[in-house]
Amino acid sequence: MITNIIVGFLVAVLMGMGVGGGGLFVIFLTLCLNFGQICAQGTNLLFFVLSIIASIFVHVRKRKIFFKQVLVMASLGALGSLFFSSLANHISPDIPRKMLGGLLILGGAFSLYNSFKKEKEK
Repeated sequence: MITNIIVGFLVAVLMGMGVGGGGLFVIFLTLCLNFGQICAQGTNLLFFVLSIIASIFVHVRKRKIFFKQVLVMASLGALGSLFFSSLANHISPDIPRKMLGGLLILGGAFSLYNSFKKEKEK
């Protein structure tokens, strides 16, 4: 139990730093706690949303939120989530797992490429 709390805290810190803690959290949930892929992604999304709600107050106070852009992104995000959640009900659970793995590999490859590119420019 205490391990789960520590991992949750560390994932929240990584998310706050923009490191990509969400992907790590899904991996933790699936490999260590034996969550199903869809359940792990849903739990990760809920965890992320709760983390975002906590940070919104700080950003609003510092006036760093552009409400028109947020409205557009939230609307498109809601439509996309409705579409893809209904799609997820009609496909094999292995497909989202493979897609998430591919996305993590692709994101890591781009980050690695950009870090080499920045180092070369120096």
